[in-house]
Amino acid sequence: MKKFFKRLLNNPTPFAPEQSDNAPAVPPTGGTLSIPATRAKREEIIRFIINGLKPYIDEKAHTIAGLRLYMVCNNKELEETLQVALCTDTPGMFQKEHLERKLVNNFIQLAGDWFFEQHLVKDKVPDYCITNGAMGLEVIRRGQDFVQQYSIARLQVLVGKAEFPEYELNPQQQLKFNIGRTKNPQLSSGKIHTNDIVFWGQGEPQFDAQTAAANLHVSRNHAYILYNPQLDKFFLFPDKGGLPENGNKIRIYTSDDKVKSLNVPGVSHELQSGDQIELGGCAILVFLK
Repeated sequence: MKKFFKRLLNNPTPFAPEQSDNAPAVPPTGGTLSIPATRAKREEIIRFIINGLKPYIDEKAHTIAGLRLYMVCNNKELEETLQVALCTDTPGMFQKEHLERKLVNNFIQLAGDWFFEQHLVKDKVPDYCITNGAMGLEVIRRGQDFVQQYSIARLQVLVGKAEFPEYELNPQQQLKFNIGRTKNPQLSSGKIHTNDIVFWGQGEPQFDAQTAAANLHVSRNHAYILYNPQLDKFFLFPDKGGLPENGNKIRIYTSDDKVKSLNVPGVSHELQSGDQIELGGCAILVFLK
């Protein structure tokens, strides 16, 4: 016991120094750093593309000639985020500096002159894409035909009163064009629908009973035109409001003097220049390309 007290006297336990009130605060170690929204969106896009290309990993016999990315975008804030994430102000930057290295690191074979395109769409991505949520990916393999210059078509109103007498169908701006009565009608489901080719509805200031009588036979969501960039062609589809089960119809008078009806959901007609589209038996549009 004496030896213990002797050691204690010779080696007293030091007091912990008092912390000054002016000492800098120690930053918490449990905090998390948030990734900026644009970078997070860019990483999400790249992750989606790589996951969509899993069948091509380490497949040397299958070389990718190009990729087309489609993203549903229906508000300005998202549009700004996507444009910055995809480096649209610097063409080729996203492809070369962000995407290509990740694809090569995942052993995905790319052609030397492979291309990348991005398209913002309003409603939905094309049906032929690899999809996940609001994104779609079209893969063009080497040796597969693809179109780099998209055709622009027009729709002229022959019978009925529309917002404009002629509409331009420009795939560089959008791929799907809705046709119906009024600009933003509310459907029976409660959903607000947006039309691109707009026939004025009764009760709207622009409606004229003499020139717009045919409009009364056009449904709020009558039909839509979808552009296929792989084929460089426009296809006409019936929408729900244009089907016989809803008391309506779509008829096409083709440029080679045939008559065709669209009565089945999802069944389309490949539009040729000169085709006339009759909605509800009255309103008529002509497709020109």
